Amino acid sequence: MSVRILTKLIAVFVSMLTSSMLVTTLVVANDHLTFPGATWTSKTPQDVGLKSALLDQFAENIGGDGCVVRNGYLVKSWGDVTRHKDWASAAKPVLSTLLILAIQEKRIASIDSFVKDVGWELSVKDESMTFRQLANMTSGYGLDEPPGTAWGYNDYAIQLYAKSLEKIYDKPLDIVFCERMNCLQLQDGEFLGSRNGTGVIASPRDFARLGWLWLNNGNWNGQQILDPTILKDCFRVGVPAKTKKAADRTNDYLNIGSYGGGTNQTPSGPGAYGCNIWFNAVLENGKRAWPALPADAYQANGMWNRDTLTVIPSWNMVVASRGTRPGKFEPGNPNGEYNSNLMLLTEAIDD
Repeated sequence: MSVRILTKLIAVFVSMLTSSMLVTTLVVANDHLTFPGATWTSKTPQDVGLKSALLDQFAENIGGDGCVVRNGYLVKSWGDVTRHKDWASAAKPVLSTLLILAIQEKRIASIDSFVKDVGWELSVKDESMTFRQLANMTSGYGLDEPPGTAWGYNDYAIQLYAKSLEKIYDKPLDIVFCERMNCLQLQDGEFLGSRNGTGVIASPRDFARLGWLWLNNGNWNGQQILDPTILKDCFRVGVPAKTKKAADRTNDYLNIGSYGGGTNQTPSGPGAYGCNIWFNAVLENGKRAWPALPADAYQANGMWNRDTLTVIPSWNMVVASRGTRPGKFEPGNPNGEYNSNLMLLTEAIDD
């Protein structure tokens, strides 16, 4: 192992030890950052303390369409960053962002409000289901287990989540997003548009704007769009590492349909998942989800790494990439191809 790589690994380890948030909640960005207007301001990687060659290698390795933002500047793009395509499950944290706004607007009392109260006739087993459990994949909808007792990465529950938000707002979610997020000044237009208006179809450079809002604790150029207290309560690890896994059964008794997949798609998640976000926290196997990255990194993930929005507050960095081939989805594997590609981002830090 080279001295340079060893030095970066030590830096990541120190970040894990010193991060007071321990990636269980969002971390407030540093001061002296900028925000895009109608367009992103571009700088070279060197201008913001990054090594161009390693960013180039990262982009070449994963392919697709993507961009890297650091300190509020667009510093790397590849493929077609204007292209509109579905982001699969990377859209799920956008639903949770709309839930936060609904709480701010007092449309529901809190993330722990009961789902039945928006008008669903839930089974006796599911009457205690809350919005937090829907967002944490522990709702039990369509499964044998009661709410809050088991992990099941569940797209029937996400469909219920999206349809519940439509009931809360009484209008399509794509319209809701545009009304509440016009401050982002989307450069390429449509944001929500796939999956009957509940899926993200944004360009990579527009999805990166939402990541930049998250990184800045809900603040956009001095305007507090998301209440930081509610944001902190929602965007955190919500599934303990030792949560049991749900049995692989499906009973969509509301005939709500699926957001795209089944009710029990992966055993990974406990220890690192919360409010539809994957945090770089410690899994049941004792390892962090992405050992190559700092402890405060978190991610919206679709199609098992194909479509991702990665936010790294300690680096003031957002990476939006869609339609990629970065390596197999295997959280906690330090030797996997995906973690090796993420290591290129770590090695690119040169400040």
